[in-house]
Amino acid sequence: MSHSITIADINDPSTDLAIRELIRAAYDAPDLIPEKMLAGSIQNNASKPGFFLIAMEENKIVGCNAFLPNDFLLDGNSYTGYQSCWSATHPQYRGKNIFSDIINEAKRMLKAEGAGFLYGIANEASNPIFTSKLGFTETPSRVLRMLNIPFIKGTYFTNETMGSDHHACIINEGQVRDHKLKQFPADVKTVVHNDSWLWGKLLQKKKYGIRWPVFYVGGIHLASERDLKKLVAAVYASHKVAVIQFFSCQTHTANVLLKGWKKPAMNDFIFYNLNMPAFTHFNIMIGAIDIF
Repeated sequence: MSHSITIADINDPSTDLAIRELIRAAYDAPDLIPEKMLAGSIQNNASKPGFFLIAMEENKIVGCNAFLPNDFLLDGNSYTGYQSCWSATHPQYRGKNIFSDIINEAKRMLKAEGAGFLYGIANEASNPIFTSKLGFTETPSRVLRMLNIPFIKGTYFTNETMGSDHHACIINEGQVRDHKLKQFPADVKTVVHNDSWLWGKLLQKKKYGIRWPVFYVGGIHLASERDLKKLVAAVYASHKVAVIQFFSCQTHTANVLLKGWKKPAMNDFIFYNLNMPAFTHFNIMIGAIDIF
């Protein structure tokens, strides 16, 4: 291996610039992403800090990957899961296992530190590397689009019950919501009913030449499963949206409360266990993903 891998000081202006230039080159982007955006994207109130790993060759940053932490609860015990994101390899240095070496170094570091797992949603280029070369497994995801049509919108609810959270790996939803609110204060909205709440992004989607208000659900916290209908009604009432979209891990315990789930166009969640006990439900929605 002719390159070395180390933790980047993402708050150093020259390092920040070098990584932003790398990302622009890797994705052939017309512009640099904004200054300090990378540092902000991995700074949340999780119990462990986020970080960037970089690959150096010839005194140049030729690869990078960020690891964004979130706290999870499983059967009363806390664990840290790290999302793999901001992956980039310079076009002139591809084919040298730089990306794989970065991920494998993260596995080694985080396992030694007692972290629970790595996860994410990979793009088309990196997904085969994660699953075929790096040992990640795909955890199916599902999408549901609820249309704001009077005689239809009530039909999306089932009469099922969620059951116990036993063996469910549950993300700290408030932690995720607060991180996104800090990043996108104008877009992130929360609705509340009793002790339950639902959050997401209110955005305009253009289709058929018309802009439609769409509420993309980032995550939910249900103190009672009966509150979900009221939360959905509150989204319609407060924001006058045409569509509410849920995107969830297939094994999320709340999914049974809704029907009409379909396989999404984008890739599934990926998962790599480090020190995590076995679990049967992964309570995570799209809001946890860095690109949301």
